Amino acid sequence: MQNFIRLISFLKPYRGRFTLSAALATLTIGSDLVVPMIFGWTVSRGLQSGEIRNVIFYAILLLLAQGFKSVTDYFQWIVQQKVGQDVVRDVRNQIYGRLQSLPTSFYRDMPTGQIMSRVTSDVEAVQEYLGWGLIIQGMGALSFVGTSLILFSLDWQLTLALYLPLVILVVIVYHFDKRIGPAWEAVREQMGKLSSTLQENISGIRVVKAFAREGLEHGRFRAQNELMRQKGLNRQRLEANAFPAMDLMVGLTFALLAWFGGQRVLNGQGDLGQFFAYQWYLWGIIWPVRFMGWLISIMRQALAAAPRLFQILDAPLVIEDAPDAIDLDEIRGEIEFRDVHFAFDDEPDRPVMRGLNLHIRPGEIVAVLGGTGSGKSSLVNLIGRFQEATEGQVLVDGRDVRAITRQSLRRHIGIVPQEAFLFSATVQENIAYGSPDATMDDVITAARLARAHDFIMEMPKGYDTQIGERGVRLSGGQKQRLSLARAILIDPSILILDEATSAVDTRTEHEIQQALERVMQGRASVIIAQRLSTIKHADRIIVLKDGVVAEAGTHEELLALGGEYAKIYELQYRESDELAHEIADYLKQMGANGNGYTTRPLAV
Repeated sequence: MQNFIRLISFLKPYRGRFTLSAALATLTIGSDLVVPMIFGWTVSRGLQSGEIRNVIFYAILLLLAQGFKSVTDYFQWIVQQKVGQDVVRDVRNQIYGRLQSLPTSFYRDMPTGQIMSRVTSDVEAVQEYLGWGLIIQGMGALSFVGTSLILFSLDWQLTLALYLPLVILVVIVYHFDKRIGPAWEAVREQMGKLSSTLQENISGIRVVKAFAREGLEHGRFRAQNELMRQKGLNRQRLEANAFPAMDLMVGLTFALLAWFGGQRVLNGQGDLGQFFAYQWYLWGIIWPVRFMGWLISIMRQALAAAPRLFQILDAPLVIEDAPDAIDLDEIRGEIEFRDVHFAFDDEPDRPVMRGLNLHIRPGEIVAVLGGTGSGKSSLVNLIGRFQEATEGQVLVDGRDVRAITRQSLRRHIGIVPQEAFLFSATVQENIAYGSPDATMDDVITAARLARAHDFIMEMPKGYDTQIGERGVRLSGGQKQRLSLARAILIDPSILILDEATSAVDTRTEHEIQQALERVMQGRASVIIAQRLSTIKHADRIIVLKDGVVAEAGTHEELLALGGEYAKIYELQYRESDELAHEIADYLKQMGANGNGYTTRPLAV
């Protein structure tokens, strides 16, 4: 009941139009109650009188009543459909707005396929019910009550006899209602699982093909699709069992009318006009009961969809702006972590940070290194307030980030993630995504700084080239440089590179590194990386371990320290550096001897 009340609350902004629709529906049902009576008069007072003028009079009256009904029915349908479309637009807007505000932790627990299923098919189920199902339910109830009163006034004994199969029909509808609800819930849930399987497979199609697992994935989809089929058949079986039984009761009702009503006419206890009117009226109680099962099915679909929608609308935001949060027009780029503790909401007993202290000066380039689970990504997310510190403070320009509005804070932070996500749009639109008011010259300047301009101009339409979904037409290095250009264009005071070159080859990494050297000048830059070639020239290198700063210093200082950084360096570079030195020595000796030979062996 709570879900039903909340579902109906979506109509509140349109209660005026909904009231108008209900009034028009009442006039339509009122016409339905008048038309059979006029038809009865046409037979009894027109045909039986033997006067053609009486027939014409009642025929015109019948035509006018039916015309009035058609007009009110038309306008009622138009008004109600507009209400339904407005409601479904509002629901989609609310859900999408909520999805934009929810933290990243929500998306770890909610598969993309489930979200897509809820925003599409579940919203459509709500639209069907609020768009016309609800008002037809009301019209059915009004028709049933009004028609019943008229039938009892015409012949209460005959009406009681005809209500016997209708009582059985009501029992069938009741049992159908109890079983169809869970059946539709199962269908909705399975549709979400099927959508998730499909979305996951499409997103990971390159991995599937790389490991030749098409057969496995096809089997997984077939299994989910078979479950969808079974749940759909279960739902259809309930309808197949109920609807013919309902039709049988309807047929029985008319059979009883023909038997008992015909006898009354033949016995002189009723006239032929009343018999025809009674037959027409009978539909006024049959269609509400007969279609109640179908309307209940529509309502059940909406009620099954509603909790799935409310799960998104009611999901906690976790991170919200404080009532007194301020907007910052400018940021110098000073970042400070003061005794910061952090753990994920779903794993509070596994802290990622355990009292982290770190100070980054404006314009300083700081590289962050550490093993898996050391807190590198969390450090980045805490700066932009994509995650919230459990204890301690994260400050930007001396202000706690919780005292700054998220929008103004993130406007001054440029992020280049490990996986460069691009939209199915033009190159220009992707670069200008964070700066929609940027001029074409600004876009080109950012692309040049990111070393992307040359390959863009080689594309068929240059900056107007459509790059396909997720940048599928571009190489990894090209996508990464466009992602860098996008970050550059917003002219951020803080630049964050989160494993930005880990997925590209050495040559591309070198090109991006050259671009970054120019871009990072004058900005506070945080570089998250595993390749030491990316961070060797940073002003300061931070090594995280167990959620705290284990080491800090320049490349040379940390090598001399002989700690964690030196171990990583040993694994990545020592052998290649020694080889490079020996090659250099060898070439020097060749030049000194002048004969191209060396007097000592070359270590390999």
